[in-house]
This record gives sequence, structure tokens and C-alpha cells, in this order.
Amino acid sequence: MKYFNFIKRLVTFKKYPLFRTVPFRYLLLNILLVSIFISLPFITSLLATVNTFGHLSEIGDEIPEFQIEGGEYQGEEKELSLNEHQILFTSDITRDESDTLDEAVLFGFLRDGIYISEIQNGTFSYSFIGDIIDNESLEQFVSSQMSSLYFYIFIYITLYIVVIYFFIFTLMLFLSLLLSFIANFAGRKTDYMNWFKIGSYIMMILTLPIGLFAVFTENFYWIILIIALIPYIYYFKKLPKQKKTHS
Repeated sequence: MKYFNFIKRLVTFKKYPLFRTVPFRYLLLNILLVSIFISLPFITSLLATVNTFGHLSEIGDEIPEFQIEGGEYQGEEKELSLNEHQILFTSDITRDESDTLDEAVLFGFLRDGIYISEIQNGTFSYSFIGDIIDNESLEQFVSSQMSSLYFYIFIYITLYIVVIYFFIFTLMLFLSLLLSFIANFAGRKTDYMNWFKIGSYIMMILTLPIGLFAVFTENFYWIILIIALIPYIYYFKKLPKQKKTHS
């Protein structure tokens, strides 16, 4: 496939000038893959959280009696064990104090809202779950609505990747313009779109190990991107020099 031929050229340092022939759709595909690779830790963590929620029905009988009145939790204080995680019910902790929760707490009914681990800004007011107003409605939700939760998670992940996609596209566009300007200033024939195309392949290849390492180690090893300097410099050296014009 022609798409993989460009990967081969990149890693074998051959035919770099021909990256100008990369179809624009390949560039868009590369940025999509970069977005997915960067999102891998978030995606895997979120799916693991949802899978754990799927087992809530196993402890449905242990859910304490409570009510949500005036946007606040009123009921028993209890902590349930779910696999290796904890489900917390408490009126002693507010959303602003959620950073004090134990790492094992996956989900919590706090005094003024809910807490969901592994989600950015993972605290929400009780209006976010308006259909759940007491322990009976929670048990009903667990037994009847969990199957549709995966659909909403899919939508959430899709939107997350789309946001990352446009951020990466904009960032790489400006990087390509900058590199083209530097090359032109150095007296080389250059075009920002060529930098954009080759850069999309470079970043696509390097963000894969970054994403995988983050999944298993929970750390983003951005230092891997230093390797990107090698093909960038090599490509710069392959650029022909501008012909001097005589006045």
C-alpha cells in the first residue's frame, strides 16, 4: 500500500523529497492516529472504569439508603468494595475536597455532587444525574441503564479525540510554517506543506510508543520526540539551495 511506502522511506532515510507527493488524506489520517495514540491512556483508563461500573449490579443490595435533596447527599456513610476499587457514599466530603480521596475510590456520592475517577474535572453536581435521587433510583439505573452507558462513553471518547485532533492539526501547521520559514531564511527551497506531510508521518510513528508507554506506566515520555530531530534535520539537508539571482 502506498501509505506504508512513505513509512518505509521515513525509517530508511530514502527518497525524502518524494514526501511532497503524499496525498492530503494521508496527512489527515496521520493526525487522527496521533490523536488516538495520545488519547490511549485516557481511553483505556475510562473503559476500565466503565467496565468496573458494569459490576455494580453485583453489590446492588449493599447500596445504602440515601436521598438527594437540595443538591446535597443525605444518607448513610458507607464504602463498598468493587473489585479493587471503592464506591464511596459520604456527606463529609465536598467536590472541592475530592483531591483528598483515596486513589482506590472509583466513584463517590459526595455532599454536593458526584466524583468519578479517571475523568478530567471528574466532579459534577447532582443535576448531572437528575434521574438518580435516592438509593432505589440508583439501583434501577444500575440494572437497566448500564448497557447504554457504553454508547455515551463512545460519544465522549469521540469528542475527546476530535478536540485533540484539531489541537494537533493547528500545532503541526504552525510548526510546519516555522520550519519552512527557517529553511527559507537559510537559503533553501522549501514549502510548508512538505514539512506538514513529512511531520505528520514522523509524529505518527513516535506518538505510538509514547501512548503505549503511558498506558502501562501512566507517564508520557515526551522525550521520545527528540528522535524527531533526526529525520527533520535529514530532510532539511535534502532541500535544494535557492538559486541566486543577479541584479
